Amino acid sequence: MNPRKTVMVYIDGFSLYKGMLQRSFPEYKWLDLEALAARLFPRRSVAGVKFFTAPLKPLTNDPGVGQRQQVYWRALQTTRVEIVEGKFNFSKQYLPLHPEELDEAGRVRTVLIKRPEEKGSDVALASHLIVDALENRADSYALITNDSDLVPPLQLLSARGKDLTLVSVANEKYNKAFDTAGLQTIRQIRRGALASSQFPAALRDAEGRTIRKPPTWP
Repeated sequence: MNPRKTVMVYIDGFSLYKGMLQRSFPEYKWLDLEALAARLFPRRSVAGVKFFTAPLKPLTNDPGVGQRQQVYWRALQTTRVEIVEGKFNFSKQYLPLHPEELDEAGRVRTVLIKRPEEKGSDVALASHLIVDALENRADSYALITNDSDLVPPLQLLSARGKDLTLVSVANEKYNKAFDTAGLQTIRQIRRGALASSQFPAALRDAEGRTIRKPPTWP
């Protein structure tokens, strides 16, 4: 019997959260990413799962967001998932009001905002993907994202014969720039896969310490 082919899975954490877990399926935040990868590729052996994210900073309206994230990371560390950290910053900039308003001089009124930005994760994901693919760490490579900045590295690898898959976090509304990336397949994450890939409410780490699902999560 021939062994099953292998797949490496790369998860854009910010894209997964914004695309699926923030509003569409908030009840599934306690997500076992290794289990999800296995369900997405039932006919392949998952050679590795890499999760690209950044440590969150407390917000005025949500001071506990960073603490909940750390609890979740501890849960992920009980699996084979590799967490690759970027940086999370706030940038200040002036943007026009919506709907637009004009001041006395006829200029568009603007307001100063503080925008959260994740830095480095897309570059890190692209770098890991390229190195892993060129070192032939698996038979195929799958990205869970909707970030079109990742199209160029996919095009480079596709041109070199690599088997690539996009797992959409936006269902059929994925960024159509990926249609130019030379992908083998485009898959979607269904509610059932999320529901079946949840950690238990309480689990233990390698040192026997209990990790509990944040009580404010559904």
